[in-house]
Amino acid sequence: MTSPEGRLDRAQPVRLDLRRRDAGTLLGALAWVMGALEIMRDRAAAAEDDDAMRMFQQVSPKIERLVEQLGAARNASMTRPEFEAQIEDAFAEVRGAFEAWIEMTAIDTLTAAVTKRIEDEGLDPSLIEDDEPRA
Repeated sequence: MTSPEGRLDRAQPVRLDLRRRDAGTLLGALAWVMGALEIMRDRAAAAEDDDAMRMFQQVSPKIERLVEQLGAARNASMTRPEFEAQIEDAFAEVRGAFEAWIEMTAIDTLTAAVTKRIEDEGLDPSLIEDDEPRA
């Protein structure tokens, strides 16, 4: 008989019964995380941030494995094309939100970088505070 301690070391799978739309939303959420991790990796490389790079290297394969498992489950359960469209629609909805988030954070990142550069150069910070475009 296996001891209780030995059972803790065995894989204890969690079973999910997702509707197709929920599977698409989950795939989209995982893609969002993967995109954010790629951005973190790029910034870590540019800033030579070893801690952030290690974090990327630790987390990224785990997310990729989840995407592979979800993709395999999806392939195994494929039925009619109209049902598969529900997965694609839900994924596209989350992807659209991710693209909006990227635009928002890109603007924030650009503003922070320009502000730092202005401060480093000893220039007047009001140069970036004006929201009105100049002619």
